Amino acid sequence: MTKQKRDKARREQVTAYTYLVQFSINMIVPIFACTFFGYWLDNKIGTSFLVIVGFFIGAISGGTSIYKISKKMLTKDETSWDYPVVEEKKTKDDTHHD
Repeated sequence: MTKQKRDKARREQVTAYTYLVQFSINMIVPIFACTFFGYWLDNKIGTSFLVIVGFFIGAISGGTSIYKISKKMLTKDETSWDYPVVEEKKTKDDTHHD
């Protein structure tokens, strides 16, 4: 394996680990923050269900964030990574129909 291929593979590994850490943080932080806020609000108001509501709001928020990041990642990286992308190019012969 050449040095360029090793460097490219190393960069792809680092990028993959970066996305993994980013996904983890973007899922854990909203869940923790919204659950804690629900717990705090439960103690202030005297209810016992807002912690559950907070958890689900945090999960939905984290899931939406991960969806947006992964959508951006796939559109950005599908040309730089070694994905088998097949593009159909039209020629002049394809545009004319008999």
